[in-house]
Amino acid sequence: MSWVNTVLAASERAGVARERLLARAGIAPAELAHERWPIDHITRLWRAAVHCTQDSGFGLKVGAQVGPGSFNVVSYLLQSASSLRAAIAAVQQYQRLISDGGRFQMIAGETASWVVYHPRQGALAFSPHQIEAVLAAVVAFARWVTGQVVRPRQVQFSQARIGPLAGYREAFGCAVEFEQAFSGVLLDNALLDAPLPQADEQLARLHREHATTRLAALSAPADLAQALHAWMADQLQAPLHGKAPERAQAAAALGLSNRLRSQAQ
Repeated sequence: MSWVNTVLAASERAGVARERLLARAGIAPAELAHERWPIDHITRLWRAAVHCTQDSGFGLKVGAQVGPGSFNVVSYLLQSASSLRAAIAAVQQYQRLISDGGRFQMIAGETASWVVYHPRQGALAFSPHQIEAVLAAVVAFARWVTGQVVRPRQVQFSQARIGPLAGYREAFGCAVEFEQAFSGVLLDNALLDAPLPQADEQLARLHREHATTRLAALSAPADLAQALHAWMADQLQAPLHGKAPERAQAAAALGLSNRLRSQAQ
């Protein structure tokens, strides 16, 4: 629900009261007390926010607001990770604790690596603002976790441009391309692998154990089977994917325990 609260807060900053926004989305205010929302609820909220604000750069602005409290329990794990690459791997592993709306893939290169986002929508097609918010959030996250001014080498979207170019330059600080094969952010390996200032292996281990427990409680056997099928589909359809997905990778992506992960190998 932290992502929902981020959208609500951005709408309020734009002068749209949450009561009006929820009414436009057809969502009862009482549902804000729920721990999780269906994917289509979140899509309805996004559509309503874009309609009410009439802001073509709304998604970029939402993503730019990402900070330490944006990822629930996973935030603590990310802040204690050894590197930005390790933090992104943690996001991949515990993605369901943040949102059911998509998955990340890392495509490593010699000097830079792509962080690719694969949306996973429900019955309703995602708003393109949701995709823009996610990539803007990747860059904002990299900035707060490293404490540096992060400028990707390149950013690209599979969708068409929906806002003025100035908004993209402000959000990413680099060239942005549209209607490409995938949506992703290209980051230097030196940035991804540099030690983080707040790295703490002991804290990271404790936070990882807590996140794993939360993820296991969230994932009933049927849910795990569905998540596995969806993950495999993402991997097999992903552009630039060099080989078939392995069981150990699936175990890590779904947040299985070390014991189950070793069995998968």
